[in-house]
Amino acid sequence: MAGSEALPEWLERVDHTADEGIIVRAESIRELLARAAWGMFSILTEMDLVRPLEETAVEIKAWDREELMVRWLSQLNFLHCTRHVVFCRFDVQEPDARHVAASVWGEPIDPARHVIHTEIKAVTFHGLEVVRDGPGWRARVLFDV
Repeated sequence: MAGSEALPEWLERVDHTADEGIIVRAESIRELLARAAWGMFSILTEMDLVRPLEETAVEIKAWDREELMVRWLSQLNFLHCTRHVVFCRFDVQEPDARHVAASVWGEPIDPARHVIHTEIKAVTFHGLEVVRDGPGWRARVLFDV
């Protein structure tokens, strides 16, 4: 898991056999998707060292909220792996259950500042939850690392 930075109160880490995961809470689906992305990148690196220097547009379509979460995080991980970038800011437009569009900000990986603690091989459907939780939402996502 990523190092010493304190986690926000809306984020918990989950250890699961050879996987790592997160539980995220938010007031809206929009905020849930943004926080899940932040949580995923917090597994990869120290978020306080990532600067929002470059903007990237992301658009995802899916059959339901669970698939939307997996595709959203998978696309961000794909961009991380193929473009060698880390993201720290996630501005999600108001999504529906089958579509999300967002602008994400980050910067190219700088080995002098960004320690990559692990690589995420896949965002999994195993144990996945995207559910109403009282007045807000909760997501549980496991990553194959």
